[in-house]
Amino acid sequence: MGTGSHARKRAHTSKALAGLVLMSVSAGAGVGWLSSPVASQDECADGTRIELAAAPAIAPVLEAAAARETHGCTRVVVTATGPADALADLLAGGEGAPELWVPDSTMWVDQLTASGGSAKRLAASLATSPVLLAGGPSADAPDSWFAALASGRVSMRDPLAHGSAALALVAPRAESAESGVTPEQVQARLVPVAQKYGEHRAAAPDADPMADMTATSQMLVPVTEQEFLNGRRTNRALTAVLPRTGAPMAAYPLVAASSASPEALEAGRALAGHLEKSAGRELLAEHHFRGADGAPLAGGIGLGRVDRLALPSAAEAQADLRTWEVLTVPSSILAVLDASRSMGLDAGGRSRIELAAAAAGSALERFPGNARVGLWLFSGSLGGPQADHRELAPLKRLAARSAGRTQREVLATAVQRAVGLARGAGTGLHDTTLAAFREATEKYDPAYFNAVVVITDGADDPDPLGHEQLLEALRAEMDPNRPVRIIAIGIGEDTDMASLTAIAETTNGSAYLARDPRDVLEVVGQALLAR
Repeated sequence: MGTGSHARKRAHTSKALAGLVLMSVSAGAGVGWLSSPVASQDECADGTRIELAAAPAIAPVLEAAAARETHGCTRVVVTATGPADALADLLAGGEGAPELWVPDSTMWVDQLTASGGSAKRLAASLATSPVLLAGGPSADAPDSWFAALASGRVSMRDPLAHGSAALALVAPRAESAESGVTPEQVQARLVPVAQKYGEHRAAAPDADPMADMTATSQMLVPVTEQEFLNGRRTNRALTAVLPRTGAPMAAYPLVAASSASPEALEAGRALAGHLEKSAGRELLAEHHFRGADGAPLAGGIGLGRVDRLALPSAAEAQADLRTWEVLTVPSSILAVLDASRSMGLDAGGRSRIELAAAAAGSALERFPGNARVGLWLFSGSLGGPQADHRELAPLKRLAARSAGRTQREVLATAVQRAVGLARGAGTGLHDTTLAAFREATEKYDPAYFNAVVVITDGADDPDPLGHEQLLEALRAEMDPNRPVRIIAIGIGEDTDMASLTAIAETTNGSAYLARDPRDVLEVVGQALLAR
């Protein structure tokens, strides 16, 4: 971090720090010196250079604070850096790593230590700002953050670049004691939100959803109060709403790398000290930041007093962010639904296939337009004398149009047809699974996570292709350059899960038990989380 040639640059000066001279580097900005009342630029040619990585929102505040403390020959280089990038730099170490870091959440510092890094906290928080949902004039406050994500109306920015988005992502865990939502439900909810974000990122990677908000917008964007108030300067249509469970608080801690020099430590303490003074608090307020205590902004602007949500553990937050990163890759899923005689059995007033089809329809609504989804139905000889499966919809992007209809519309109709096609025949699981695996491999797309999802309630009936023969065929036909995983979902306690698990694991996939057909939607979410 502060070693090697970087450390040697500091060796020319042994003066105790009397103050700071600032050189700032931020997004779109150049590099410049600020004059010092004590030392000229020429006198400071060999002065101490300190790298400070700061969350982009607070970087201008730190620049201004350092400019007000200009004495001596210490240069602080403030670089506006996204939290994930700064975290990676600190973990990697070396000459380019910052000595000081101000992220936009203590969560990032926890991740640093959880990942094996170390840092010294110089200030628990220089500033704070509660996270809210920005929407149009008709925006309503959801009951909880989980409800907001479940509504399909939340438009996320990248949580690896925006602390407010990361805090919104982990907020459902923080409120779970009050909302009653389970960790499994929280993780399953990430699937459609992440995949929707992946679709939008592919279409417009630099889009700012808050900037595009209009008077008729129905979407909600997680932002800090500070970001919202700045956004209101140019977009008066913006309205702030807050889930009734409270707000996660974005805090801006100041930490020093484990190898930070004494000059860097003293410079950091000087910055923190300035922001604690009345002039520093005024500077924060000018930029719409709350102080470290989280007290409301003066003048009645912003949210006022808020109920503060505690953050989940570092391990939980890290798991959610890792899940997000994986799930933003879109899915290509060939769904294969059992239509054999046992799927017609009663499951509380409706048949198993009716409930499974309804859950599949709900899942279909939550996938983004760039997801590829196809549907097969299978039962003994359903596709004719030599075939146990029937294709109801080919594997296509949900937004693709054919004969005036989107693939999503075609699938919605196909799901309803599936119920009427259920028949009193055997399962035909093995033949169908191998055929589906071959189809998905043939139509493999490297831009997608490619999978076959088999939904069944029974074992294979006597079939020309036995269990061991199926496993041997899958092993022989797996292509490392075109990986396709089988995700097997068993419905009901009488399912042969040992057989399904062996089939799925042969392709590096997984098997799951849905004790009730209504659980299929949640189980599909869990399956996609386990990529």
